[in-house]
Amino acid sequence: MTIRRARWLLAAQAAALLFLASGCGDYQKINDRSQIIGIGVDPVPDKPDMLAFTLQVPNLEVTTSQSPGLGTGGRQGGEAVPYKNFYVEATSVQSAISRAQTMYDKAFFLGNLEAVVFQTGLSERDLTRVTEQLMRDETIDKLAYVVATRDSARSVLEARTNAPPATTIEAMWYNDMPQRGYSAPEKLWQFWRDAELIGREPHVPLVEAADDSIRIEGTELYFGYQPVGWLTPDDTVFYNFLTGQVRAISISIPDGDRSFDIRVVRTRIHLREIPTPQGMVLCDDIHIRANLNSTETMAQRPLTNREVERYEDVVERYVQDNCSRVLRALQSVQADTIGFGYRYLIRHPERIYEIRDHWGDAFGRARIHVTVTCRISREGNLL
Repeated sequence: MTIRRARWLLAAQAAALLFLASGCGDYQKINDRSQIIGIGVDPVPDKPDMLAFTLQVPNLEVTTSQSPGLGTGGRQGGEAVPYKNFYVEATSVQSAISRAQTMYDKAFFLGNLEAVVFQTGLSERDLTRVTEQLMRDETIDKLAYVVATRDSARSVLEARTNAPPATTIEAMWYNDMPQRGYSAPEKLWQFWRDAELIGREPHVPLVEAADDSIRIEGTELYFGYQPVGWLTPDDTVFYNFLTGQVRAISISIPDGDRSFDIRVVRTRIHLREIPTPQGMVLCDDIHIRANLNSTETMAQRPLTNREVERYEDVVERYVQDNCSRVLRALQSVQADTIGFGYRYLIRHPERIYEIRDHWGDAFGRARIHVTVTCRISREGNLL
């Protein structure tokens, strides 16, 4: 057989194989799929092994009425809503999705999950198993944002928003929100990482359904998978100062019976853990670069260098006092959400068991040392 003939024979065999393998055995039309964009989890009273799941899918048809036979929920009076909710009691996320699938004629898809809502009344055991189920399923998008609510997760996913509530939650922080201060977002993989990591604890935004929106109520703190406390939105600002996450936010600084406004352009931090015979000392050096939005003189004259320096001193004292107060609040519930313990573990891996078993107590008893350096780069007057 000549080389040319062998090549023709090989090409014919390849063409035959391509002809036989031209179809997809698992082919599914895109119109036959529906993506789950939100998952809400609530406890079920008197049923410790059961959880109440709310599964949200976008309503692309935006029908003018909802069919109660499908188990969907929405607004009353036949008002069109941009989503469908399915309510199922089950023992796991996967079994809830399987049950909800019997109520809908489209195949559920989890690759575009946008938000997970946990009710703060979930037990440590329930929150652990749900988080592990979400992380174990390779089809679920781990970049979904996690939030908590004191109300029911169902009520949050039924909020009267223009977009689906899950999409509204994601839009609060998606695409690098330019302003960061009053909330401390965390994605699903980050929540799981912090809950499992030695020397670091998770936190999530605390939300509730308002009249026509979803409102941020602060930050929920956890010790492992157990809720232990919360921070107000104002305290969350200073928590973000402690973690170096404040940017593009304007705040008012009190100065005696007067005040002035600054716009924080950027913050950065330097964390240190110093063991001493008297115990651990936790240091957080905060550096602030800010612009002056308004002055106490209402910009009636240019500021002198001495006045700018005085403004910087006032900002440093104000931020230092409040950051120390918030750090002590974290210590009171042993929630090291900043990650001092993890940083210490990296430098002292030989102490892994000590840190794993006793860091909560050590963090709660540690002395703290917060320093703030502020530089105002623009004087903020019109002259």
